Amino acid sequence: MQNKWYQLASWRSQDDTNGSLAPATPPESSHESNRTSACPVGNDFPASGGELMAFEEVYRSAGIKSPRLGYSISKVIEMLHSEHIRNLPTETKRASLLMALEAAGVQVDEVLQDATLRQRAINSYEAIQRKHLDEYEARKAQDNCTIQAEMERVAAEYAARISCNLDEVAREKDGFRKWQVRKQHEAQSIADAVALCVTPSNAKTAADPMSAFRELAATGDPAYVHRG
Repeated sequence: MQNKWYQLASWRSQDDTNGSLAPATPPESSHESNRTSACPVGNDFPASGGELMAFEEVYRSAGIKSPRLGYSISKVIEMLHSEHIRNLPTETKRASLLMALEAAGVQVDEVLQDATLRQRAINSYEAIQRKHLDEYEARKAQDNCTIQAEMERVAAEYAARISCNLDEVAREKDGFRKWQVRKQHEAQSIADAVALCVTPSNAKTAADPMSAFRELAATGDPAYVHRG
């Protein structure tokens, strides 16, 4: 999300335009986020990590001040959570609350006005944060599209390289098989020529010139099998 000061400025600008909230001074403090993006940095988009404001900070930033005698709606909520009241029936709670306000000299309308301002403040803040979140999501979606396109481009490039390598290997294998066919013909021609050079009388001598070819034939290579 965007920087909190930017969020606050946009929020205050919208509320001042609508006239729903009173002018306010800048917030006393801003909690910088300790979170960092889990995604690697390297794109043009800002990293997410904007910490949302606490409710009291939202109220303070909206210029909501504590009502007279401090009886805000938050004080009323605190009273209702008191162990002396929280377990009472609803009507008894209401009577006890009104009695306490009357004893303190606080008008119910003051509390209701404070509740209205606070509800309006958190609703306005929520609307601004939702808008920033939608914009942030849109930027990240565009970033993901760019990454996806780049990933597909790189994948296609590597697939083409793999296909090229496979084609080259296939061509090499085909060339080698063709050479083997020619080699068989060549070896057979040599064997045939040697066979014709050997006379029957020479074949009976110890130094048989065909012995080498017979040994090769014994290996199972059909190119060296004597045909006659």
